Amino acid sequence: MSFSMQARAVPVPGLPQDFAGAAAVFADTDDELDRLATDLHISKDFSTVHELCLLAPPGHGSGELPVFGGTIHEDPAGVEAPSVTLTAVQVREAVEFLRSHPFDGLWDAAAGGFTTHWGIPEPEVRAVFAAHFRQVVDFYERTAHTGDAVVKRFLY
Repeated sequence: MSFSMQARAVPVPGLPQDFAGAAAVFADTDDELDRLATDLHISKDFSTVHELCLLAPPGHGSGELPVFGGTIHEDPAGVEAPSVTLTAVQVREAVEFLRSHPFDGLWDAAAGGFTTHWGIPEPEVRAVFAAHFRQVVDFYERTAHTGDAVVKRFLY
């Protein structure tokens, strides 16, 4: 079973307003291996990346936005995990947050709290999350640059 987050940039006029529309954005992806090279994809660690963002001191943007934030669209059948959409304005707010709160500061705020359950040396865990964070930053910066919105889905 898959446990991942996938985010895709979409033109603002194509931003879905419901679960069916969000699902349609990913109609070309049967599973986590079928995704666009421009998609953001994080397996299993996305909730920890979210927790890392929430450690940011008050500042620019919201630490909620990069992973779980946005407008939630529940599956009416209750089968699939909810999808989430971000407007272009929220994408810019996410970029502002990510630029204002670099990975090193967030990692230091965690004070090793994310390494204890891994059972591997802290530098290796840090490298994993630094790579995830870089992916998140790159995705949102590309998306903000083009003025697009974002649709996120979670596969459980």
